[in-house]
Amino acid sequence: MPEFPRFSPSFAHWQPVALSGVHLEDPLRTLMDSRDSLTARLAHWAGAPITVRLHAQGPGRGRHDELVALGQKAGQRVWRREVTLEAEGEVLVAARSVMALKACPPWMTGLGTQALGHQLFARSARAPRKAIVQRSSLEMIRAAPGFLALPVTWGRRSLFALGVGRAPLLVQEYFVHERFTRCQRPSHVKGSTPRHFG
Repeated sequence: MPEFPRFSPSFAHWQPVALSGVHLEDPLRTLMDSRDSLTARLAHWAGAPITVRLHAQGPGRGRHDELVALGQKAGQRVWRREVTLEAEGEVLVAARSVMALKACPPWMTGLGTQALGHQLFARSARAPRKAIVQRSSLEMIRAAPGFLALPVTWGRRSLFALGVGRAPLLVQEYFVHERFTRCQRPSHVKGSTPRHFG
């Protein structure tokens, strides 16, 4: 595994992708910015089917930043799902999804090795207007996924609203494959402060 460069401490906290002042080179930039099915995009990039490997699913302890994002009180238990997205035996992405425990719909509790993104977008496409799945703006971080002792890497998260008046689902995805760690350089976006890594 290559040595990771040192990054600004500010990336230890979630911040909007659009305001980060960081330019990530492809394929990471395209994957980080995409708002459709990440699983489908990974399959296209890898040129191979994506396998979902399940590591945890069910009630668990919510992290502080997750509970804040979900509007839950400190110490609340959540429904959580931890998976890796793999192609030909290589881990590409580690994902952790969480939502309020009592609000988790039955179809989600039995997902197993099905791709969550496929289910969300498929349900949105056929849902009546009041039940359309909506997605928040994307945020990014430089951190470890928090399971399987996976390394610090770039991650993103967003909230999905599963219909009007329903509790949100927080989806966090970390791009752990070493190919993605070589896809960053300082930003020179007009009007932003360049971030120098080294």
